[in-house]
Amino acid sequence: MYTENLIWYRKADQKDVDFFSKRVSSKFSPLDQKEIHTIGHKPHGNFSPKKLLVMQPHSKEVEPALGIWLKWDFRSEPIEFRLFLGQWSIIDKKNTFIAFRFEAPEAGDEHDFFHCQPCRNFGDREDLPEAAPISKRFPTIPLNASNIVELTLCALMSTMGRKKTRKFMQNLMRDGDSNINSVLRTSYSRCCKD
Repeated sequence: MYTENLIWYRKADQKDVDFFSKRVSSKFSPLDQKEIHTIGHKPHGNFSPKKLLVMQPHSKEVEPALGIWLKWDFRSEPIEFRLFLGQWSIIDKKNTFIAFRFEAPEAGDEHDFFHCQPCRNFGDREDLPEAAPISKRFPTIPLNASNIVELTLCALMSTMGRKKTRKFMQNLMRDGDSNINSVLRTSYSRCCKD
């Protein structure tokens, strides 16, 4: 997915690339491939505050840029896992940013379930100037996830749709690691049923 998204970015319609370079790259830059491979080996961390995993927009929408930012801490109880998904686009001729954070259950009884909430930034940064004026805490949307793999699949399917998510998962499971494949296959069958 990472390579495909960078190929899309490099070959995208000039208007989209121009939008990305003017609006997004003033604050963020795409993650390097080597940074992607270190994620699974750290018990806690986050993407650099100025780095994003760039995603290809959904083909049916006019979305100039999508980005993902992660923060995690597997040492805490309960674990902390936040996946921020943001979209820059032009709505009613205005540059607009809208985002959602996909989160693991939190301590206490208010958000102690896998959920998604609107946000106006990535991580603990200040609100982005083009962020849509939305509540940062409401609504809290429960998700059909029981672990962070399923939570990540819910986030991906929200942007990619079922067909592209299925193709992405098939490509990912071609990897020879049967332990990873088992977790992915189980997660996919549970939360992304055909």
